[in-house]
Amino acid sequence: MSFAKFQVMKKYTMKIFVRILVYFSLAFLVFFLYKFDYLRVKGLDLDLTYIIPGTIILWAGFVMSTLSWWKALKVHDIHVSKKLALVSHGLSVFAKYIPGKVWVILGRASFVSMDHHSMRSASYISLKEQLIYVWLGLLIGIGPLLYFYPFSGFVILVLLLSIFFTFFLYSKDFHQFVIRLLSKVFRKKLEVPLVTIREVLPLILYVLAYWGLWMLAFYLFILAFHFEFSVVVIFSWPLSISLGVLALITPGGIGVREGIMTGFMVLTGMPLEEATTIAVISRLWFITGEVFIFFLSLVLNKFSLHRTAE
Repeated sequence: MSFAKFQVMKKYTMKIFVRILVYFSLAFLVFFLYKFDYLRVKGLDLDLTYIIPGTIILWAGFVMSTLSWWKALKVHDIHVSKKLALVSHGLSVFAKYIPGKVWVILGRASFVSMDHHSMRSASYISLKEQLIYVWLGLLIGIGPLLYFYPFSGFVILVLLLSIFFTFFLYSKDFHQFVIRLLSKVFRKKLEVPLVTIREVLPLILYVLAYWGLWMLAFYLFILAFHFEFSVVVIFSWPLSISLGVLALITPGGIGVREGIMTGFMVLTGMPLEEATTIAVISRLWFITGEVFIFFLSLVLNKFSLHRTAE
């Protein structure tokens, strides 16, 4: 088989994979929303003065997250257009709800591989960008907790996890030790990329930008309820999302994210009922951002899942 024919076959295979991934991710999203009764929420009276600008800022954060993915590829000498970065990220955004936790990483990497780049390399870069995103989310969230609630068992546990995660990402010796240990436990060779300072520094501002936009959006979202709350609760957003990503057995972090967010807000003095309401509704609100970036990707891809990056 000639190289040209191989490339055509590869591109066709990736097309089929992406289409199946998108359809399955949408199906699993609806399934889990129904299973956890998110679709039955009603009777809310939210202040549009806050919820509209908050939602716009939330969506802006999703756009910035696609630029972070584009920058991660660029740092690793894979040069694609911002349009391809957005399309690849947006069309695979719901893949997080497919059990397995790897599909969102493989989904956007598969789009990039259709542009004559290595699927393996793109997948590793995708995973690295996700790890940096989670790491910064943990650091942002743990800071205020340490200041205001230093003796809480939950805070100490999250602090230890943050320290472990930092060493795992950036210390070569510790990284290799953990990988060898896990490989023996699972009796299977595991491959998790080590992140270098050269790779993380160019990405920090991008990742912090969309975390910042999302936290500001979350602040406006809470204001829409007219509940009394401490501004510290906005840090529950990056912390709960990051821990939800690390909860490997829960697709999309459903349940884990809401539980951690509720516990964080209760820790700040918010009544349990109000904290639970905010945590549950914030999931549906966040999904509006995922829907936005998904349909924006469809528009840029000219409304067809049959098309690929140009």
